[in-house]
Amino acid sequence: MRKISAALVAIALGSAAVVVGLAPASTSGPDYLSVVTFSAGSKNKSAARLAVTTKAPIPRHADAFIRSNPVVGLAWVDLATSKAFVVTIHPVLGRDSHQNPNGWHAHTATLSGGATPPNDFCLASIDSSPTAGISLHGKTMKVNVRKSKLPVAPQAFDLATGFTVQHDSACTSGLAVRRST
Repeated sequence: MRKISAALVAIALGSAAVVVGLAPASTSGPDYLSVVTFSAGSKNKSAARLAVTTKAPIPRHADAFIRSNPVVGLAWVDLATSKAFVVTIHPVLGRDSHQNPNGWHAHTATLSGGATPPNDFCLASIDSSPTAGISLHGKTMKVNVRKSKLPVAPQAFDLATGFTVQHDSACTSGLAVRRST
């Protein structure tokens, strides 16, 4: 019983550290990275649909802001596990997707604490590059993906945010995530 309680405290503190880390360090970015509403749920037995609506139309191709950052994206995050499903675009970094190497494509990732402000948290790992159906309609991005390719059940995502990835030597990976507001 003591081991379980200690584990629950550690999980709670770890989750709190991520949540606390999200609030103070976030910086402004283009309005298409400022999430107004989001959803994540089951489309059917095997597929999920995730969506975000932002303050401005999401560009289909890299603009000047995207070309000036290593990685730009929109993420759905489960704060309890620090697991994320992200849709990214990163012409500066180069190709890492077979599905859409020069445009928006999906990854799953794990986040951790310890980032240096103005970064919000560390990018602990990129876990997969699942195939996903991504559609852009003005300010809205919709994503259809197999549930088995998500890091958690779709209803576990309790945050969606725009972000950039930046260098941060305080992170083990050398990379940090900076939320856009």
